[in-house]
Amino acid sequence: VLFVTAHPDDECMFFSPTLSYLSKRKDVTVSLLCLSKGDFDGHGDVRKRELVKSAVTFGLTPDSVIIVDDPLLPDNPNKAWNVAVVARTVEAVAAAGDVDAIFTFDGKGVSGHSNHIAAYMGVKHMALTSQRFKFHPLNVYALESVSVVRKFSSILDTLFSLGTFWAFSDSQAFVADLQGYAMGLGAMQMHESQMVWFRKLYLAFSRYMFINT
Repeated sequence: VLFVTAHPDDECMFFSPTLSYLSKRKDVTVSLLCLSKGDFDGHGDVRKRELVKSAVTFGLTPDSVIIVDDPLLPDNPNKAWNVAVVARTVEAVAAAGDVDAIFTFDGKGVSGHSNHIAAYMGVKHMALTSQRFKFHPLNVYALESVSVVRKFSSILDTLFSLGTFWAFSDSQAFVADLQGYAMGLGAMQMHESQMVWFRKLYLAFSRYMFINT
């Protein structure tokens, strides 16, 4: 399984329930591909180290974390990422790791961040056009974006989210138990450079800390 994110801390802020569940399964090998080092504020090298610590908190090994440092994929919401570059990057990592499932953002990117959306577009382009995966089944799962009200309704959004899960036969739902939620909190604390007050509130009120659909 390969998680494709845009920035260090995306794995905690958006995919924590899925990561905490899959990382505990002995029959699943989890890797994390981060398409930038998060250098928007000039702290890219620090954030790379934080990401590895976060991954270890989730039970991953340091060598299962791939962080891209490509000038064509800058951490900047005002600079569009080339979809073909994203697709090529994801394809190379997926092929090398014998990946059969990818988790990434959906077309709205959860927060609307252009880099999140580009990650989705690149994965989608790769899945549809790659010759390497033409005869090799590859399941792609896109994290559902929800309204602002639902996004910050904490664990209460489980009621709405499970309705979506039951409505679509090809959907997946991951609900964090107390151990999974604690794991997500612990992993986010590894991102010390990002722990400003509003992210602390996010950890308490975001449904993405409790459920992924």
